[in-house]
Amino acid sequence: MARKPNTFYMDGAQIKSIDLPQYPDESWDWLTGKPMQDTKRNELYSRVSAVYRVANMTADAVSNMPFAIINSAGKTIDDSDSWQNVVGFLPKPHELLKQWRLSLFMSNAAYGFKEGSRMNYTLRYLLPESITPVVDKWDGLTGFQRKLGESVREYSLDDDLIFWMYRLDHTTELLPSDYTEMGALMSAAGVLFYADYYTEKFLQRGGIKPALLGVTGAPSVEDRDRIENIWTKVVTGAYKYLGKVINAETMTVNTIGEGLENLKDSQLQDAKIEEIAMAAGMPLSLLLANSANYATAKEEKITWLRDKVVPDCQFIQEEINLKLMLPTGYQFEFRPELKSEDQEEEKERAIAYRQYIRSGIKPSIAAQIVGIDLPAEIEYQDLDAMTPPPPQPTNQPPLMVEQAANNNTPTRSVALNTEQIRELALWEDIAARKLKRGDGLEFPFVCKHLSESTAAQIRAGLKRCRTVEELKAVFDLQEEQQDTGIMALVEALNRAAEREMEAK
Repeated sequence: MARKPNTFYMDGAQIKSIDLPQYPDESWDWLTGKPMQDTKRNELYSRVSAVYRVANMTADAVSNMPFAIINSAGKTIDDSDSWQNVVGFLPKPHELLKQWRLSLFMSNAAYGFKEGSRMNYTLRYLLPESITPVVDKWDGLTGFQRKLGESVREYSLDDDLIFWMYRLDHTTELLPSDYTEMGALMSAAGVLFYADYYTEKFLQRGGIKPALLGVTGAPSVEDRDRIENIWTKVVTGAYKYLGKVINAETMTVNTIGEGLENLKDSQLQDAKIEEIAMAAGMPLSLLLANSANYATAKEEKITWLRDKVVPDCQFIQEEINLKLMLPTGYQFEFRPELKSEDQEEEKERAIAYRQYIRSGIKPSIAAQIVGIDLPAEIEYQDLDAMTPPPPQPTNQPPLMVEQAANNNTPTRSVALNTEQIRELALWEDIAARKLKRGDGLEFPFVCKHLSESTAAQIRAGLKRCRTVEELKAVFDLQEEQQDTGIMALVEALNRAAEREMEAK
């Protein structure tokens, strides 16, 4: 076996011979290029499915978070729903945000390069491994070195060509921390990696355990080489057909290690996957996609977005505004409140609450059914006094003309089914988002369930909307007719709830 080459160094008195690998990275003062175990990290990222999924789910969540560009007057001039690249240097913001988040996950650093002229440039992603910060002990960060192959180019901060963001912690003041999210889960990922590696190699050699062959006597070198050659081919599965004759009295086979039977117990692997999820701040059931039910999965995702993804977005937003948007006079703003997962649950509750009220259930009872959390000073019983009772069934047709309270424009009271109510809620939600952004409300909306007369009434009302209250009034179509069976059920529910409250 060849001996590893030694590295020599001079300590001022004499030349000494050492093996560099026998000392850890922390034993050296690195001038540049401190090892970050990039090869190992990238291998674990690409080979361990739990690591790949947790890193990309986090990056995708950030890149898919709604965002907008607003001007100094607070008006939205561009947003992620219909990106127009008004600022000029972000042609693919979703892709860039994902790359930056993955870079932060792996190295706590993310870079971009301003390619083009100062007045007309495009921001593109830079590999963090190719960048070395240039630090002066008095002036701090002064620039960067960009290394591509054997070529090295320096950029000062005055050049304003490199965008950067560093995640710091209690161990750092200026440069990105060595303690990354990837580093926190590398130990657990390594166990999963080598478990798969061992299994793969074991099966590659035909499921044959490694073995030592004991031979009695003192075989010659030629006999020993011949026996080793045959036995190696047997153990590695090189022989397609096995039919070798051996002398059982002069040969003993001793297996080494264990086979696949010991991998049946997956408790260790389960524990390591849990560690990966914990290090990434992600619910385990979300990582494994095995939540108990849809409602639980939705709640866990909302919690993860609020507690993990939104803080990530706030950090990236601050860096973008400070180092990119400040000269433009614009502001980059993430809008997690527009995230569909955040609004979906509340929207469904509102739709269900409205359906219960329209069917005749008392507001206090409907609020408890859908689980509405009320302020401390409001009780469920108070809702009945605050909300006007639903209209009573009449013999009038479902479609009738009334006079609006504030103008002479006819409005309609429409009997709505479930599909129509959901379509109405979707239309109202889109209109509310556009109203908040300051966009016009005369936008196309294809109605699949609402009648054309009802849709025309809503479109006419949207033209006059200026406030949220006016918007809600436009979509407040009262249902007139009720099924007698449903009304009987409603009355029974109300009476039962009243008796229960009286008993308490």
